[in-house]
Amino acid sequence: MLSMACANKTPTGPAAADIGGASSRAASSPTRGSAPRSLAPRPLTADGLIGTWGGDHVRATVGLASTLLVYDCANGSIDQPFTVDAEGRFVLTGTHAMESPGPIPVGDEPVRHPARYTGSTDGKVLTFTVTLTDSNQTFGPFTLALNAPGRVLRCL
Repeated sequence: MLSMACANKTPTGPAAADIGGASSRAASSPTRGSAPRSLAPRPLTADGLIGTWGGDHVRATVGLASTLLVYDCANGSIDQPFTVDAEGRFVLTGTHAMESPGPIPVGDEPVRHPARYTGSTDGKVLTFTVTLTDSNQTFGPFTLALNAPGRVLRCL
């Protein structure tokens, strides 16, 4: 049955007479009150930023849905896609945790603080500052380069 319906290879939409009728005239002329409007710019998902970024005392691994950060004696995460505006600026949210030196007892997790990551990038260099939103404590600024391993000293 299906092969028979498509055998003549013609469209299955409205007849040509219906297309040229009043409905097409209405579609080609704007309706009253529908003037063009500008929309606010949307954040850009920074697919070109996905990868490893490194700098002095910091390394970031930017993924499609989140970013992991490792610092000297600390770690953090950006718990959303890494998005930037048209100028390369960003304000992203996540967490940040200070690490204690020495072995960590089993079941003892570092205290994670809500954090705001603010900065900018040109696609090759990324600069950011971390602000713990529960204490207003800041870390940084940090400067990283794309495809650089970073130099991070772990707590001993």
